[in-house]
Amino acid sequence: MIVDIWLLLERAFGWGGIIAYHGVGESPLAPVMHVSPGRLRAQLALLRDRYQVVPLRELVGRWRAGTSTRNCVAITFDDAYAGVLVHALPILRALDIHATVFVASDYAALGASYWWDDVERNRLASGTRGWTEAVNAVGFAEADRTIPDTLNRIRNRVLARFAGRWPAGLRAGGESVWRSLTFSELETLAADERIDFGVHTLSHPALPLLPYDEQVGEMRNNLSLLRKLLPRVLPVVAYPYGLYNRTTVAAAREAGMIAGVTMEGRATADRPDAMTAPRIGAGDLHAPSSLTRRLNRALRPALVIRNRGVHPHMPIDPASSASRGPAGR
Repeated sequence: MIVDIWLLLERAFGWGGIIAYHGVGESPLAPVMHVSPGRLRAQLALLRDRYQVVPLRELVGRWRAGTSTRNCVAITFDDAYAGVLVHALPILRALDIHATVFVASDYAALGASYWWDDVERNRLASGTRGWTEAVNAVGFAEADRTIPDTLNRIRNRVLARFAGRWPAGLRAGGESVWRSLTFSELETLAADERIDFGVHTLSHPALPLLPYDEQVGEMRNNLSLLRKLLPRVLPVVAYPYGLYNRTTVAAAREAGMIAGVTMEGRATADRPDAMTAPRIGAGDLHAPSSLTRRLNRALRPALVIRNRGVHPHMPIDPASSASRGPAGR
């Protein structure tokens, strides 16, 4: 009966949207964000069987042309994790699915690991100096790794006080799949024409917390560099951490973007504002069927209420008040 109700809702309201993945690898430390290869295959197989999975460039083209996107779903990967090449690409090939990979070029220049993964790895480890170094770097004198809210407090501090940039600099990620692909590795990924690339800024900052000109430069210079080094680069930005405001949207347009995608966790409208199109985050915790429910446009109002509004919430430094961090990275 429940399945019949969902099918009726789909037929009445339609469905469609964008799925946002991040890292891909076995036993992900952050399963709400990252996904294992087995779960990724199951999710993508269901999406392929239930919907018309199209390249993001086609979805954006339909928005700009005013053409219906009913039944259309696009697949994206933020941060160009090494696991996209190692694990996701064989699955995309087997299922014949296109995807867009958003690249943060400062990270790709080094094959750097991302600070949120480093912090979580250090939090879960025992007997290492990494956790103490991490909390000291962001100005916390003491932080108990066993308290669930500690990691959230660190994230909010980095966003609010350091505009999303780790204050101690970037670290090369070694052989781990939990790091950015290097530009050489991205060239290997680009050999498959199922893969397009998009803008994820130079340094992965919280854009609304930067001056306007710096926001423009983060996007424009990222686009220019990617176009010099890679094929099929779209002038589409995935706003880091899913954060944007009116100034950020204006900066994106000035930087040459024709579309921007967020992390607001709901289906797109049939003809959304192309500069603030929501995406649905997918991780190892999400059963394939949960993606189909969130792609149903009948649930958009309920998801807006759950997310406390249409727009993302700006981070608040936990030193000044309690806060909730944004869901996306």
